[in-house]
Amino acid sequence: HVAVYGHMFGNLDKDGSGGQIEGQVVASFDRITDGALGADVDAAVRLFGTGFDTGSRVPLFVRTAMLRWGDASDPSIAIGRLRYAATSVGMLDGGRAAFHTGHLELAAYGGLVPDPISGAPDTGASRFGAEAIYDLPTGWHPRLAVNAHGSTWSGQVDERILSVAASANKDSLFFTSFADVQMFDANNPWGAPAVDLTGAGASGEWRHRGNHLGVDLTFLRPERSLRLAAALPQSWQCASKNLPGIMAEPCLGNDFWLATTVSGGFSGSGYSVDAVGSLGTTQSIDQQGDLSGYVRSELGPRAHRAIIAVSGGHAAFAAWEAADLGFALSPGPRLDFALTDRPERLDYVAATDAFVLHNLVADLHYSVSAAFDVAVSAVGTTGADRDVLALLTTLAWRPLP
Repeated sequence: HVAVYGHMFGNLDKDGSGGQIEGQVVASFDRITDGALGADVDAAVRLFGTGFDTGSRVPLFVRTAMLRWGDASDPSIAIGRLRYAATSVGMLDGGRAAFHTGHLELAAYGGLVPDPISGAPDTGASRFGAEAIYDLPTGWHPRLAVNAHGSTWSGQVDERILSVAASANKDSLFFTSFADVQMFDANNPWGAPAVDLTGAGASGEWRHRGNHLGVDLTFLRPERSLRLAAALPQSWQCASKNLPGIMAEPCLGNDFWLATTVSGGFSGSGYSVDAVGSLGTTQSIDQQGDLSGYVRSELGPRAHRAIIAVSGGHAAFAAWEAADLGFALSPGPRLDFALTDRPERLDYVAATDAFVLHNLVADLHYSVSAAFDVAVSAVGTTGADRDVLALLTTLAWRPLP
């Protein structure tokens, strides 16, 4: 099973130009016979234009390169670069072994954490853990994953986390939830308690054909670890007390972000409407609130539709309002084209006056065949001191097995 993706992006503005070309191969190999041995690869070759280099512009980025024994979706043994080591743990250069009995899976894993910017192998940090998963494929299809995992950094014990993820769905109803509890040393630099709830959330959604309604609630604290402390400024990990003359200001230790999002939509013959609204609060040095909303509708038959949308929001750093007016054409089942004008008003707190931007967006999607898609997006932005032209092209080739 092989899929090939090509991404090409370019931009031109007053300060110069830039661009990126990426070719990505996602492949899964299994023996033609009933043997359990297989391999998975997900790698991208990339070329970049001139510009500021953050260290992430590497010519080769490997997301997966592993040998496995068992099915690709849940192998009994996996060795190499794992796309994810557990339900709540991402890429890992190491191995995972799992034991299945009935609807229960017990697994253990361990290895080195790749560089978070370049994806290159790195010996500075390791991660290890054990996971138990209960997955019942009938009824509500309940799935519960409990994962205890830790890490080291430069030879020291770093993170110690217990993660729980649960989901269930039946017919048109879908539910998910998660929680992360982290343990800290008494003298940790972030002012965190010995045991702290660092993240939790729950969501529910009803979906039926073109209609849907959902709600999501999320609570997060800044991710805190010795590995991140060595790579990021302290202000990214915690709010600090302002003590004159103190270089390493102590953390307040009560940072969090809490948000709820409600979304919904309905459609019928010749119309569709989708909307989403979010309300959140951030506790840092002080408490700040933010809210945003977006409503989009398409009116008319599929062959020629009008696009109308409005959006707006308010955060601690800015307020904004925007409207989208445009049209979409679908002369056949393989071709879809849309052209949209988006005037937007931005009012930054640090700016003396609000200003208006105009965004003209053209989107083209063409299905050459059942296995080959082409998508092109062109965006032009004018207004204030900004004149930008950007072009994004995506090619997707997925031959049938």
